[in-house]
Amino acid sequence: MFLHFLYLSRLPPTMRKEFRTLLSLDDARAAVLDHLPRVELVTLPLEEAFGRILGERVLSQVDVPGFDRAAMDGYAVRSADTLEAREDRGVALELAGQVPMGKAPDVVVGVSQAAEVSTGSMMPTGANAVVMVEHSGVEDGTLLVRRPVHVGENVHRADGDIAFGEMVLAPGVRLTAREIGVLAAVGRQQVKVRNLAVGVASTGNELVSPGGLLGPGRIYDINSYSIAAAARECGGKPVIYGILSDDYDKMAQGLRKMAEGCDLVLVSGSTSAGIGDVIYRVLDDIGETVFHGINLKPGKPTIFGAIDSKPFFGLPGYPTSALTVFGQLVAPVIRKAMGTERHNSHSPKAMGRLARPVRSEGRRQMYSVGLAGDRVYPLDKGSGSITSLSQADGVIEIPDDVEYLDRGEKVEVRLFGDYSPPELLVTGEDCPALDLLAELLPIPIKFVFSGTRRGVISVEDGMADLAAVSGIGQIRSGCLVKGYIRELVMMSRDPDLLMLDGLLDGRMMGWSRESEMSRVLAEVLSEKGAEEIRLVGRARTHSAVAASVAAGRVDLGLAVRAVAERAGLEFVKVAEDRIDFLVGPEEREPVRTFVKTLKSEKFRSRLPAGMRLHPGAGW
Repeated sequence: MFLHFLYLSRLPPTMRKEFRTLLSLDDARAAVLDHLPRVELVTLPLEEAFGRILGERVLSQVDVPGFDRAAMDGYAVRSADTLEAREDRGVALELAGQVPMGKAPDVVVGVSQAAEVSTGSMMPTGANAVVMVEHSGVEDGTLLVRRPVHVGENVHRADGDIAFGEMVLAPGVRLTAREIGVLAAVGRQQVKVRNLAVGVASTGNELVSPGGLLGPGRIYDINSYSIAAAARECGGKPVIYGILSDDYDKMAQGLRKMAEGCDLVLVSGSTSAGIGDVIYRVLDDIGETVFHGINLKPGKPTIFGAIDSKPFFGLPGYPTSALTVFGQLVAPVIRKAMGTERHNSHSPKAMGRLARPVRSEGRRQMYSVGLAGDRVYPLDKGSGSITSLSQADGVIEIPDDVEYLDRGEKVEVRLFGDYSPPELLVTGEDCPALDLLAELLPIPIKFVFSGTRRGVISVEDGMADLAAVSGIGQIRSGCLVKGYIRELVMMSRDPDLLMLDGLLDGRMMGWSRESEMSRVLAEVLSEKGAEEIRLVGRARTHSAVAASVAAGRVDLGLAVRAVAERAGLEFVKVAEDRIDFLVGPEEREPVRTFVKTLKSEKFRSRLPAGMRLHPGAGW
């Protein structure tokens, strides 16, 4: 039930009411945040999901790309055959054939051979690199290579962008163009989104809908459209009911209809104490009043209550006042209900300073970057990378006459749609406990799972605030904050495979070389005498390991206990490791907030199964 801050007795229709008690803005905000509207999950086709708030964890059911593919137009070759190539002394290779787009190649590249490929075509068997067209030439059916290529150069490796089972998007994310692209990249046709129906109406006999004829004393209805747009910007789904009459009975009928069809009701106008203002009387009779009147200018006559248990806001009639109150009271309610309350107001552009140098390609370039606070960190991996698309927050434009942008240089970022940059960037090891930290933190945060080694480099270079690290010894700079200990388990669908006695005829998910998990896996296999086990793929996240095992893509996997339990797999503990956090020399306030949350009892009590806070957690 709603608590009444101010009881309003029923007054005759023609009698004025004076405001005697005004609620402070802080108390009003606390009251409305204690009575959030109900949010549903609905499933939408991908083409209808733009702008909505994601309501599910999206795990990829495919590898992206699903095969090794050429990243450039050119020729697929064996790297070893090109090592002696020079501009003035080309290496001659036999052209073995051509790879068609969208089809499996029927050509095999042997020693001193090459096959013509196009951007996006499958790599033929035997080839491990691509020589660009610009660095080669064909004479009398023979390919001349004028520049050497290393293994993997100009090749997109299978699952090098997104691995099967990897989480690509988290709940609470607004689906803009980049997220829609990521969903399409992993093959999603439909997606679950959070749905909050927000009924919007204006009151006043003087109002006319835009496009109508204005008579004496009439004005166009502004608030229905401006408030609806503001609700949509916060993640709600507005339903415009138009103009409600100031007649008591018609007003009551209109408000009941809105409460019946929506989860949250917003009405502007008729909230003051004038002779013709009736909302507060109607609300007292058909619903409940929590407060009427706040100590805010503009916004004094604001009403908050409920109709049929649906939160109701009566906003002032003046457009500026209505939008002011919306921003102070309604927007926080919608964002908290939708799970986006940590996001601030949006801006299409942002200024920042480069976290590390950027070299251009000698041409006008739109370079993908991410934002954390006022730092801009380069993310560009090429136009074919979905990871750049999902992690980048925007682009910086580099003119064709600029070859180098130095670290610390001020740049303007063109943001990908509505966006508020995170206040913290954390790199390093993946762990489910980091999701819990992000949930508990009162500030927006971004994770980039790059493994311990790259995480340390990112912090030392000033690109990241913190790095989640494991097994780290000496550090060159910064401070190491002790974190938590976690159980590592071997998981499988078949409990008989968990013994790992001797050499095992099975398939196991490997780990990225950048992750400390790869070293732990090697030690576990060595201890069990199973060094010859066949490793399949290279995981970057624990959820990807569990998903691959659960789907039967591999027989065994090493990851934290929490993901094995979540996937319903058999498991046995084989090791422990500790996640600590490397902090750079610049100890900003958001970093202190992170460490405080890490040491909190709320984090300790909610740690996933198999994890415990280090006794000396913190500085």
